Amino acid sequence: MDLLKKLKSGASKAADVAQQTVEMTKLAAQITVRKREIEKYMTLIGQEVYEARAAGDPSLAEARVEEWCSAVSGLKQDIATLERQMRYVRNEKTCSCGKAVPGDANYCPACGRPQDLDASQEVINIDATGVADNREA
Repeated sequence: MDLLKKLKSGASKAADVAQQTVEMTKLAAQITVRKREIEKYMTLIGQEVYEARAAGDPSLAEARVEEWCSAVSGLKQDIATLERQMRYVRNEKTCSCGKAVPGDANYCPACGRPQDLDASQEVINIDATGVADNREA
């Protein structure tokens, strides 16, 4: 009977690890897509500025460049949210020094600051379209 419990426990742990791997892969893929979009916008911004300068009036590019810069800012926010979701899946939190800290750590291994264990963990839901919804737990 004890052997059966151990097998069941091992299978359960393996399933949890597999689920975590699937989640991490999905999140990493979403980050990659957004980084490619940023590269596309950066290229467009550069081309637009160059063409406007070549035409002799850099202000011609202003409206489009502003629009594309806003899009890049939004994508960078999405990436930050997805990275927070990855830390949540790995049971990590972020220290005020910016380093990832294991969720059960009392102190940051990088800077030594004490970690707040009672703080509510941030819940980040990514819907089917990849849009993040941030809420406190």
